[in-house]
Amino acid sequence: MKVFVTGATGVLGRPVVKSLIDEGHTVLAHARSENAVAALQPMGADPVTCDLFHSEQVKPHLDGCQAVLHLATSIPKTPDIKKADAWRQNDRLRTDATAALVEAATETASVNTFVYPSVCFMYSDHGSNRVDAGSAKSTPVGILHSTLDAERSVADFDQSDASRVGVSLRFGIFYGPSSRDSADVIKFARKGLALPLAQRQAYKSMIWIDDAANAVIAALKLNDGGVYDVVEDEPLTIALSITALAEAVGRAKIRSLPRFMLRFLLTPELREMMGRSQRVDASRFKSLTGWAPQVPSQREGWKILQRTFEA
Repeated sequence: MKVFVTGATGVLGRPVVKSLIDEGHTVLAHARSENAVAALQPMGADPVTCDLFHSEQVKPHLDGCQAVLHLATSIPKTPDIKKADAWRQNDRLRTDATAALVEAATETASVNTFVYPSVCFMYSDHGSNRVDAGSAKSTPVGILHSTLDAERSVADFDQSDASRVGVSLRFGIFYGPSSRDSADVIKFARKGLALPLAQRQAYKSMIWIDDAANAVIAALKLNDGGVYDVVEDEPLTIALSITALAEAVGRAKIRSLPRFMLRFLLTPELREMMGRSQRVDASRFKSLTGWAPQVPSQREGWKILQRTFEA
């Protein structure tokens, strides 16, 4: 298979490209800079330079490709996350670039699959109830409207022809060795501290980054498009997550810092979003693809990260 990938040097893109190359696929990887070109070549991908926001520039590179994986993001760093302007490029990649890529893919006869990584943060607070894209009530905050725009563009691709499959994967919170945030969580846990995003009884659905990458690959096997949830098997409450974190770093207990400290990091809107209880269920995606997370819960994940960051 020949696959066009955006965001190939990102946290999700790197393991996706590696898996595709390992499986013998040809990868055309969009490169936004010379540094990206230099990083992609050793990975075995063929770098492509074009403007993602203009379909006429993208279309020539899709000729002969069977799939498009639009993984490009521009998530602000933690100190900038409260600034509205810091999200502008990410919103453009979600809204404008997705629309341009879908337009180019729709006009390319060989492309039959389009995959986009969305998020499950838009779900309302559902307490301890299991929810998925088919059952959850959604109340998206401002920064999530662009990802819903992207999902609509992917749905347009899916509906453009009976032979085409457009897939949006709603992921849980990413964590893993390549995540700066994960490294910070372990660092503070070793000091006996944690900053919870929600109340102790709230559920948070997470996903190991390599498991997310494997889900992107598995999505290429789907015969039916739509929105699918991709999270760990056993989402934990904040309280259980902190207990698992303490056990991982060898502490009897970790002290939770007061949540008002989040005021310094997040806007009121983001604090409300992150404070929701979201116990998401990935059963539908698992049953249709055979995918299963290798890290089923944070009980295993935090232990792996403690070993990874021991040095």
